Amino acid sequence: MTRQKLTQPVLDMTAERVARLAAFAALPLSAERAAVVAVTLGAWLQDANELSAMMSAPAHRALLPVTAFTHGNCPGEETQA
Repeated sequence: MTRQKLTQPVLDMTAERVARLAAFAALPLSAERAAVVAVTLGAWLQDANELSAMMSAPAHRALLPVTAFTHGNCPGEETQA
């Protein structure tokens, strides 16, 4: 497998493909774990690609991601209701 931009969905996610991708990322992955990951990725990829296509539509191009920062109260601080 060579590095390339994916332009079409990868619906045939196999344990072998997962193992090769893990090797590219220098992540040790047993054959049993690669099989489990392949099933999970196979289920996610189609929906992720559909969502990506939907969010790329002109009607959604003005939307920006949100980052929310929260923290707990510090000792001695009052809680605002």
